[in-house]
Amino acid sequence: MKNRWIGMDIGATACAVTLAEIDRGIHIMDEARFDTDISRGFDHTFHHLCRAAQDLLENKHIAREALSAIGVSCGGPFHAQRGMILCSPGLPGWEHVPITEMLTEHFGVPSFLQNKADACALVEWKMGAGRGTESMIYLDLDTGMDTGIIAGGRLLNSLTGTEGEAGRVSLKEGGSIGSSPAGCFGGFTGENGMKRQAVDITRRMIADGREPAWIRDGICPEDADENVLAAYARKGDVDAKTFFGRVGERLGRRLAPLVDAFNPEIIVIGSIDGRCQDLLAERMLLAMRRETASYIRKDLRVLPAEAGEKAGCLASLMTAAAGRGIDPANFRKNAEEEAEALFEDLFERYQALEVCRQAVRQAADEMAECFRRGHKLLLIGNGGSCADCGHIAGELMKGFLLKRPLEPEVKSAVEKHTADIMPEAAGLLQQGLPVIDLTQHTALNTAVQNDQSPLLAAAQQLMAYGRRGDLLIAISTSGNSNNALIAAAVARALGMKTIGLTGGAGGRLKTLCDIAITVPAEQTAQVQEMHLPVYHTLCAMTEASLFGG
Repeated sequence: MKNRWIGMDIGATACAVTLAEIDRGIHIMDEARFDTDISRGFDHTFHHLCRAAQDLLENKHIAREALSAIGVSCGGPFHAQRGMILCSPGLPGWEHVPITEMLTEHFGVPSFLQNKADACALVEWKMGAGRGTESMIYLDLDTGMDTGIIAGGRLLNSLTGTEGEAGRVSLKEGGSIGSSPAGCFGGFTGENGMKRQAVDITRRMIADGREPAWIRDGICPEDADENVLAAYARKGDVDAKTFFGRVGERLGRRLAPLVDAFNPEIIVIGSIDGRCQDLLAERMLLAMRRETASYIRKDLRVLPAEAGEKAGCLASLMTAAAGRGIDPANFRKNAEEEAEALFEDLFERYQALEVCRQAVRQAADEMAECFRRGHKLLLIGNGGSCADCGHIAGELMKGFLLKRPLEPEVKSAVEKHTADIMPEAAGLLQQGLPVIDLTQHTALNTAVQNDQSPLLAAAQQLMAYGRRGDLLIAISTSGNSNNALIAAAVARALGMKTIGLTGGAGGRLKTLCDIAITVPAEQTAQVQEMHLPVYHTLCAMTEASLFGG
């Protein structure tokens, strides 16, 4: 199934490689992280990225041919169309690196490059705090103040991926050491800038002969970063609260010109939870409202990003999806494509089942057609196969892989009749498929065993339930369970269709069923182990056919 994606998020201190599936969202399957050893240069990191991606694929038994694309998110500037990193802050020696070309050559799939802030903006716009908006500004407070801008329902892109770089806007001459240019916005409000300011303020207070509480408590000046001050601010310490008030003021003042320029519906701030949102928010909003036009600030909202610690992973995967023209928020295969993908995935994961390919397809088609015509499914099995019957019923009578909300008219009726008992019932209930597990009617089964024959318990129920057009699935690992054989024979007599799940040579059941799925195993336990992925796939394909897009 060609729906596996690799994301590579590259940072100056660490890299993350992520394996995911995209289907009505980005579903992370596995990930690997490692420190970026910048002293060893690009070649070392590139090798590590490729090795990590290959390990993820091998651990999940996924062939390279199943990959759809690779996405890379990192700092710019770069040439997006050519997939070339021109240079990258914090990554010395990474100059004019054709990274997407190299990845495509290595893995044989399309690869795409995106500025991390832009990719994070897409994540929040499509799947996070910015859902449903047409205009949004995303700011990353992690290492500076990188910016992604959504305007008119699309991401603004420049040639080098550095559009709207708010972090480089000057606040004053001079400023936090290490910021570029000196005195820039990111130097004051980014992670590194806040850490340096916290240390600087601590040192100045000591020099003025007024030791702050954290120093009196034994914390070294060099360790007095923003997290230390946050703990004291939340305890009510005036000095610590003043520090965050000043940072919040600067943040609000420099957000104001962006708001005036782009008039966004919301501003989403990434990494703000880690940068003490609750301590910055009040002064930030006051400054912003003071500096912006009243008609703009009226409905403006400032929200923390929702991606959290997965922001980098999701950003790189969003880059891959966007490169292939896919919107993960709306991406949904049509029912036929979805069922086909599930079918192929079974044989990709369990190659020994290839001999059952035709029978599995026929069974899936038969199940979908049965329910589509308003008929029902009945199940019979013994021992472990009895448990399998209950498992199948559970997957089909409620949502399995898909959500199955009630039809509007049904939901309305349920809401009306349950409003005073359980108001949320209509929103929780799902569409179900009519399935009867013939093994579960204990009183009836024991009565038939006592009054007629133990072999007739399922057959007797078929006399009551069975109708022409219904479907029986009989599960027998040997294919020779007498009660299953009798049930299959009676079902055929009643005009029902029959599917057999067997092992070995298929036994007599194989000759009594319209469709026989005979898995290539002899021992009972091994047969049952192979039955499970088969009936999981049958249930998933049936669900996709009936409830898919």
